[in-house]
Formats: sequence, structure tokens, C-alpha cells
Amino acid sequence: MKYNFDEIIDRTGTNAVKLEAGTKVNPYLPEHHIPLWVADMDFACAPEILRAMQTRLDRRILGYTNLSDACKTSACRWMERRFDWKTEPEQVVFSAGIVTALFAAVARLTKPGDEVCFLTPAYHPFDDAVVKQGRIPIYSRMICQDGAWTIDFADLSAKLSRPNCAMFFHCNPHNPTGRVFTETELKRLGKLCFANDVFVVSDEIHADLTRKGITHIPLSKLFPEERRIITCTSPSKSFNIAGNCHAHLFIPDDALRRDWTKNYYNGHPNALSNEASVAAYDRCEDWLEELRGYLDESFAMMQQLLTERLPKAKLSIAQGTYLAWVDLSGYGLSEQELKRKISQAGVFVQFGEDFVDNGACFMRVNLASPRSVVREGLERICRALE
Repeated sequence: MKYNFDEIIDRTGTNAVKLEAGTKVNPYLPEHHIPLWVADMDFACAPEILRAMQTRLDRRILGYTNLSDACKTSACRWMERRFDWKTEPEQVVFSAGIVTALFAAVARLTKPGDEVCFLTPAYHPFDDAVVKQGRIPIYSRMICQDGAWTIDFADLSAKLSRPNCAMFFHCNPHNPTGRVFTETELKRLGKLCFANDVFVVSDEIHADLTRKGITHIPLSKLFPEERRIITCTSPSKSFNIAGNCHAHLFIPDDALRRDWTKNYYNGHPNALSNEASVAAYDRCEDWLEELRGYLDESFAMMQQLLTERLPKAKLSIAQGTYLAWVDLSGYGLSEQELKRKISQAGVFVQFGEDFVDNGACFMRVNLASPRSVVREGLERICRALE
């Protein structure tokens, strides 16, 4: 391999949320623990990205910065090259992260008392973006069978047809379940939303992180004439540059895009993020492919270890993301007891309580760390539950 994903990098002293938040939010954790929770990676950024940022630093002034034309163009080229989705640079709008875009979309496109629907379990900021702005969240529970998750289309249809349902948060690849939805599922989902005049905000931040042989399909690609959709993407998860807080919104509706940029304060990219984004999309595809292979091997290692040591645990390998979603209900323990045992063993993972609804007794494990670290964390989990 050209890149060393086994290297253990010391992140202490960098104010890393992954390291510093643990004992503040989880009372069971010892001070020294293995953090396999928040969704960033413990791998070195691609050297091409670091060099691009250093070149920008060498200019010595870090003033207010606009989204560059090169950044828009590289994002569009990436979407076409990776997903055969043709977009135009003028559709691209900057956002300081996808969660920021979720809050903005709810504020601009719905009114207090409107309902916003999304599948559960769900990334918790989906709920925050709705509830904290006086809107009503409507949950459509996914169906889980032997660890595999599917959309309950009968329930989703009923929720989307409610008279006050104004928006749907789409998440693909899905966090936390790891599903990558098929073309058939996506067409059915999109038709339900648009037939009910429900605006779609599509979070596709994990699109690049599918298992080998699985292809992500942007929802907007299947509905090229549809304007009631915003597609949210970013290089942050794929290339481990989440700290740059840089996301791209593809807004096909000209009037909405003009209104969005004129009347909503999107902020500015930080002075380094344009260069990082362009370098990632234009020069780091080989790094990403090696990363995907490494993650595939880590998932296989985890599956084998759980089969041997925790046979009551159910793991369906995530089709996308680097997040394993494991059903521990077979151990007959409450979620709080599972959390206590695993946390006291010195491993910080997240549980169903962090994912809004419909995830009781599941744990989410971030596998984007050197495999020796992941293995040690999993060994501790096994010892805690054996």
C-alpha cells in the first residue's frame, strides 16, 4: 500500500472532540479509553491535501475567503466521475457543514408548526434542526430483520401524505444503519416525496465511503428535472478534513439558490478549505481507494471477531460509511447496562439513545482508526459481554 493506515497518530493537545468529550458526556468512562465514536477518522490526511494547505499558508495572510470557482468545478467533476451525475458549477453553494445546511433549509423552506419527516434511527442533528426551530419531527421507522434495515414504504407513504408534512430529510448512505439504498428504493422514495409536494434535503456526505462493489446513487440524478431538492455533499468524511467545516450544496432551483445566497448568511470558507477540497477531489482518488479497501478489511475483521466471541451480536456489514451498527439485544441487557459495561471496559461507542428513535440496544462503532486500535477496542467489548 502507498499509504499507511496502520500508523497511530497522537491527537492529544489538538482539542479533538473525539478525545476530549468522552468523560464529559459519559459518566462510566475511565479517563483513558479508546474512542470509537464521533465520525471522523484517526488516519493521516492525504499528503496532497496537506501540501495544498501548506502552499496556501505560505501566502501568509488568512483573510476572509470566498468559495472559489476551482472548488465548485472540482466538486462537479467529482460527482460526474464517481457517480455519473452531471451537475453545473453555478448550482454549488457553500455551507459551513451539512448540519448548518439542515438548519438553514428548515428555517427558509418551512414554517413553525410544519412537519419534517425522516427515517429512524437517525443522525441526531436531524431532530435538532426540526425541534429547535419550532417544527414537528415525524419519524418513519425502518424495519430491521436479522440486522439488515429496509424502508417501511407503507408507513413512509402515510407520513409524507400528512397535510402538514413539508420536508423530508434523506440520508444516503444511511447513518447509523449503513444502508446504501438501491435505485428502485430511491425512485420509490423520491416519487412519494414529490407527489406529496414534500421538499427533499438529501444528506449524501458518506457517498464516497461505500464497500467495494457497492455504488452510491445521488437522488437528484434520478430526478434531473426536479427542483424541490437540495443535495448536500462534502469531502470532509471521505478525506478526514471535517475540521475545515466545508460543504457543498447543489441547489438546482435558480430562484431558491439566489434567495439562499442573498438572504441567508452562509459564512465564508476558511482560508484553507478551498485548497483542501480541490486537492481532495482532483488529486486524492488513489488515497480514497486504498482507504476503502482498508475499511472493508476492518469490517471483515470485526464480523469474524463477533462471530467467534459474541455470537448473540448481530452485525450486517455497512454498505456505506465507516460505522458499524450492531444489535446487542440478544444479550438480554438494558441499553444502559450495555453502555455501562462497555464504557467501564474503556471503550467509547454510541448507543441507540443517541439516534433519535428505533435503535434500542444497538451500538455504533467507528472503525476508521488503525486496525490494531479497533481490534483492541473490540476485544474489550467482547470481554465485557462474554
